[in-house]
Amino acid sequence: MSKIEAVTVPKWGMTMTEGTIVTWLVQEGDVISKGDEIVEIETSKLTNVVESTAAGTLRRIVLAEGVTAPVGALAAVVADPAATEEELEAFIASYASRAGAGGEDADVPTARKVEVDGAAVNFLSLGADEGPVAILLHGFGGDLGTWMFNQDDLAAELRTVAIDLPGHGGSAPTRNTDAFAGAVAAVLGVIETLGTDRVHLVGHSFGGGVAAAVARALGDRAATVSLIAPIGLGPQMAGDFLTDFIAADRRRPLQKVLERLVADPGKITAEMVEGTLSFKRLEEVPEALTQIAAAIADGNRQRRDIRGDLAALRCPVQLIWGAQDQILPVPSEVLGSARLITLEGAGHMPQMEASGSVNRELLTLIRSAG
Repeated sequence: MSKIEAVTVPKWGMTMTEGTIVTWLVQEGDVISKGDEIVEIETSKLTNVVESTAAGTLRRIVLAEGVTAPVGALAAVVADPAATEEELEAFIASYASRAGAGGEDADVPTARKVEVDGAAVNFLSLGADEGPVAILLHGFGGDLGTWMFNQDDLAAELRTVAIDLPGHGGSAPTRNTDAFAGAVAAVLGVIETLGTDRVHLVGHSFGGGVAAAVARALGDRAATVSLIAPIGLGPQMAGDFLTDFIAADRRRPLQKVLERLVADPGKITAEMVEGTLSFKRLEEVPEALTQIAAAIADGNRQRRDIRGDLAALRCPVQLIWGAQDQILPVPSEVLGSARLITLEGAGHMPQMEASGSVNRELLTLIRSAG
């Protein structure tokens, strides 16, 4: 029988239930390879690209552009040229029942909370139940959903824990008057709860600065450090992003602020804007964000310098930056043996705009540490 494979609507993050086909990047009849970008799908967070897991000829596009379909729905069919039309039709007709047998809603992971210094810290664990762990730390104004395009890929190889930093997502604001120190303490508290001796730190922006400090505190327990556009590697930043983010209290102004995070403004969805606006209206959130912003920058000048933390590390370190970052400039020089990876077509959030490339770089470094 001819080889026939499915392209489905992926599940990015635990809350994703459906996706909308935005643009097909290939046409029926095109020959594709594994890893080729084939379709853009819009989620509640961002528009992301699906990479093919199959090699062959794109024989049938099942979901047209503009169609919204549930996670796991058949979007297209890849097959070798020998597959007959009858075989393709039979595959498509039978796919719904075969896909449903896997139970898309089975074993849905749930976040949990621990108390650190009198405040609840929310986190989501995926992957193995023991062994080395990858800790994922988001940036200012984000939450653990920042890693919706990354955590599943990493969890296929090791335990992963995405944390809501204090004052974000499901975590309470820190009781510490120093917001940065409070965030570091919260992450260390979660790590101690996990009871692991080997930790891979992954941090974005503000979370990158936190990750560097956590890694230094962990000493030899830090296995690798991957920082994505972190704060603290130079004095300059677009500090008005912080103040504008806090001040924006309506959809249109907030959308304009969020568009600065990405190279392609069209990737910011209405759902992302609405979700961020709802978060900002929660009790204590404006005050918490103001405190955190003050810890990050004074105007356009950064308050923190993480180069001392990085210099003290004895583990491999890599920096990942979007070439079109409008918030933090790509550093002109890299400290010590740290490796700098610059990704074209991405802004301040390459883990979402160029998730496939970022995931490969993260896993390559993690694997190299054994």
